Amino acid sequence: MKLNLNDILAIPELDAEWRGESPPDREPVSGWSTDSRRINAGQVFVALTGDKFDGHDFVKTAFENGARAAVVSRDWCGSEAAHYPLIAVKDTLTAYQEIARHWRNRFNGTLVALTGSSGKTTTKEMIYSVLSQKYNVLRNIKSYNNHVGVPATLLELRDEHEIAVIEMGTSNFGEIERLSYLARPDICVLLNIGFAHLENLKSPEGVKQAKLEICSHANPDGSVIFNADDPRLSGEVYSLKMQAGFGVGAGKDYAAQHLKCDRKGRYSFRFMGAQIHLPLPGRHNVYNALAAAVTGVRFTLPVSDIKAGLETLPQVQDRMQVNWTNRGIIMNDVYNSNPGSCLAAMRTAADIKIPKTGRRLAVLADMLELGSYSKSEHEALTVRAIENAFDELFLYGEETKHTHRAAKSAGIVSRHFASRDDLINALLKAIRREDLILVKGSRSLHMEHVIEALKP
Repeated sequence: MKLNLNDILAIPELDAEWRGESPPDREPVSGWSTDSRRINAGQVFVALTGDKFDGHDFVKTAFENGARAAVVSRDWCGSEAAHYPLIAVKDTLTAYQEIARHWRNRFNGTLVALTGSSGKTTTKEMIYSVLSQKYNVLRNIKSYNNHVGVPATLLELRDEHEIAVIEMGTSNFGEIERLSYLARPDICVLLNIGFAHLENLKSPEGVKQAKLEICSHANPDGSVIFNADDPRLSGEVYSLKMQAGFGVGAGKDYAAQHLKCDRKGRYSFRFMGAQIHLPLPGRHNVYNALAAAVTGVRFTLPVSDIKAGLETLPQVQDRMQVNWTNRGIIMNDVYNSNPGSCLAAMRTAADIKIPKTGRRLAVLADMLELGSYSKSEHEALTVRAIENAFDELFLYGEETKHTHRAAKSAGIVSRHFASRDDLINALLKAIRREDLILVKGSRSLHMEHVIEALKP
């Protein structure tokens, strides 16, 4: 897998022009960067633009740091750019994506793509851990699952990689279709369809439509692996040649059976004759693990490798981390929040055995992008809190005012705070070391500050 500057200029979708004092050399490109501060010598800098930044402002810095060439907008090219080796295009993001697509098409390995309303990053790490027992695997770092993160990952593919695992996220129609076009997956994994990004997707049926875009440019001779316990996925007719449904109990293509839960909320289950003990808490992680296990089966891994990959998985930052401290049992799940992930976190809290004198406290911030469903879904948090034996709610954000009012009507103790600092101060005064404290909220409300305050 090699690509030089002339190869890039020849990609027809780019309609690119060379702007430089000398012709482009024929040495292979060593890498790509959209960050002028972190570019390595010999790499190509791509000047992306956004609402609050313009990469063209850093072209000079990129070359000072060793860039070999830069992909820039034609509209930007002028006298100030005359002495730089530039690839001029109409739109730098589109060019970045098309270069990534061209590079992916040179990859001879297998590409696995996955999506769902919740659990994507954890499942991606599970699939990576399972497949890495035998294969050389590339996957998105962190949750780089959007229109920039996916091409960045594709451009990391090298000859030594045998499999790529690509997480795909969306907040609007057409976004995953575009990512599917870039990645051209051989295996599509569908985790669940829930109440997420409803502001744009309007309804769970809209969410399903957006998630199914993952198959739109997939290899028709490939596989789709889906959650057969999700009614919106189990009844779907898929276009890919091979299909496999997973779920809990009999009647599925691949099933987890004999589920058990330990005092820390970690589940074990039987799969293809092996008893698998998950290191992460939560019944929902059984489904994430099944998705990874069935992916392993598709690559003919023995169940011993699947078991080893799942049982050695490290915790994912800010996702369902449970820590016993002298302040209490702290459940850190602050990465993001939607109705599905919030319910999963509450169910996990209910699974964890706490001292008889302990209480379950939920620190909840707004779930965002729910559109017309926001009021009803925030009110429903009260019902879920009662069903999962929570004793008190600490609430923050405009939308959780609906939760607060519903809680008062239902008779559950609830406090709403205008500021995060006021919430933290009240929480620190209220908690006891026997208590379990779940902290959950959408990223923009920065609930990680609550976690920091709870550290001993």
